[in-house]
Amino acid sequence: MKLLIASWGNFEKWTEVKYRFGNEVSAGPSTLPILQKAIKPDWTVIVLSETLGKDFSSLEALREDIVTRVQEFLERIGAGRETDVLIVPGIGKFEHGDFEGGAMDAYYHALYGLSQVIPVEGKIEVHFDITHGLNYITFLVHRALRELLGIRAIVSETSFKAYNSDPFVPKLKSELGINVIEDIRVEPYPVTEGLPGLSEYLIPYLIEKKALGELKRELKTFELIKSEKRKLEAWIGSVVFGLPLLFAENFPETGPIEEAVNELLRTWEAHIEVSNKSVKRKLALGEGFGVLVKLLFQAMVLKGLRPSLPPSLDDLYKISDEVFRGSVRERARVELGNIEEIAIKYASANLFPDWMALKDFMQLSKANPQIKPRNFLAHAGLEANATEVRMEVWDVKDAKREARLHTFLRYSPKTKRRVEEITARALRGE
Repeated sequence: MKLLIASWGNFEKWTEVKYRFGNEVSAGPSTLPILQKAIKPDWTVIVLSETLGKDFSSLEALREDIVTRVQEFLERIGAGRETDVLIVPGIGKFEHGDFEGGAMDAYYHALYGLSQVIPVEGKIEVHFDITHGLNYITFLVHRALRELLGIRAIVSETSFKAYNSDPFVPKLKSELGINVIEDIRVEPYPVTEGLPGLSEYLIPYLIEKKALGELKRELKTFELIKSEKRKLEAWIGSVVFGLPLLFAENFPETGPIEEAVNELLRTWEAHIEVSNKSVKRKLALGEGFGVLVKLLFQAMVLKGLRPSLPPSLDDLYKISDEVFRGSVRERARVELGNIEEIAIKYASANLFPDWMALKDFMQLSKANPQIKPRNFLAHAGLEANATEVRMEVWDVKDAKREARLHTFLRYSPKTKRRVEEITARALRGE
């Protein structure tokens, strides 16, 4: 799939210019038609600032005003098909109105909006045109794009190109070339942040902290954060540190996270005051909102690797091979291989034990009974005291393959909380 994303400023003030891109030449007020012709994207997304709105009768009217005008413009330049419009909040004082709020709202809104547009699986080319971009918003959209693409690149081939035209100098330039300013294959980059404290999801901007505190008590999101923070951070850490069993056991349900993201957005929007030539956003979105959006996107990207519980050695090999990279992947494979070898020995002796501690399965009589963080991480989370093993009966003719399919792992219920705490603390750098 090919996705073209363009960051735009005030499109109604653009003048006619001749653009060249490769062998294509096109005259018009925008680079979009020539890029669409050359790239042939399956879908196009135009990102615009809310500060372009002129109808202050309501927030919906303000946004609809922008959408209507940009659609007319797209139709005029012949680029209206298969194109979405993503409006992000902006700030500043303009002749037609004042817009107050947190500057980073543009990033968090773009992060959410783009996460709804970018496919979570399959090969993709993302093309980003900044020619007509509006200063800081273009920078924040680029940041949001690269973060989401880094997440999807964990399992799917993802490429990224950015474009910008030659500078426009009236009366001196008869033709502007469109230049490729970034062309990369995106490297995998999973979520690396923990979930911050409760003050970092909705931040007071034009509202008193006391009023915000009362509001938070009514929201389900904060109950979710308080009850699931450790488990969610442990799953994030399982990807970062290469812990296949914890990845499988703590794989998050996407429904509650999606509900939390939507509740935060609804609450933020409910506290936007639109009046005569004025938009006042009384709340700002915070870091925690961004982490939830990326966490949800990552869970959607990796959902195909979520195994049934308890996972088999085969499941854990697959997770390790497809999710982890470099030394953490090799460490996980070594630990799984050690368990696999012992399982084959048991089967060769016609022994198929039920759940037992890994230290007993491996006959580690001198194993330290304490679960040390360094030891836990060094063994890809397959710590001898915390992990349990079970084997199903199988035909030993193909011992290696059958051992992977019929040997299962789990964390002991007594040690699971300790495992999560170790991983969550390591993620936070504690």
